[in-house]
Amino acid sequence: MTRYQLAKLVEWAGTFQSRKRMQKVVFLLQAAGCPLDADYDLHHYGPYSQDLARLTDEMVRERLLEERIETHPYGEQYSYTLPEASRRQIEDYEAGPRGAQPAQQLTRFQALARTLYQAELKDLEVAATIVFFHQQGHDWPVAVAKTCQFKDLPAGAPLVKQAEELARGIVG
Repeated sequence: MTRYQLAKLVEWAGTFQSRKRMQKVVFLLQAAGCPLDADYDLHHYGPYSQDLARLTDEMVRERLLEERIETHPYGEQYSYTLPEASRRQIEDYEAGPRGAQPAQQLTRFQALARTLYQAELKDLEVAATIVFFHQQGHDWPVAVAKTCQFKDLPAGAPLVKQAEELARGIVG
């Protein structure tokens, strides 16, 4: 995943709420065919990319992303926005000869990204886990069953049904 791609996803979001949401949105966009090229492993909260986490931290250190930390009773929540300088860099890059194709590739996924930004976080987490198992070669019923087992969820629960519908809508 490139700096441009992550910055563009944050730009579309306005404010990208939570690291977990960022992980799941990027994973699901990639599963839908968006060329983000982040490696994912299965983690307690579903698919997780160290590549994405490192890139995010790097961009915060270099002030390409602004990070806000809110403390809650359950822990800290991070959110990300683009500083004005980064917005201008995106505009300049997209207007130049090197940026036209990457911009075009990403723009095809803007509507899906906006839908995912609005989805319930738990739905994204479960849907991404279903897609992860599906990508490992399991058919949908097995991917759902493995997700239920992994996340200790009752099969047939409304959350599982919603997440499966979301996963199938993304991957097909």
